[in-house]
Amino acid sequence: MLRRTANLAAVLGFLICVYAFLLGNKFFENKFENDYVAWYFLAKGIFLLTIIYLLGIIADKITEKKE
Repeated sequence: MLRRTANLAAVLGFLICVYAFLLGNKFFENKFENDYVAWYFLAKGIFLLTIIYLLGIIADKITEKKE
């Protein structure tokens, strides 16, 4: 249960960061500007996805050992 919640939170956070990346680079205005802050949000989203996913796996393993 905890793993599914963590995966959902990771994907939602990643999608928000990708959306911020696309907005920052003016992708929806049919322009593409290479804005460094937008790239920061994309990198942050990838990091967030990885860390929350791994923490979900670790939390699952810890709760399995306790039971």
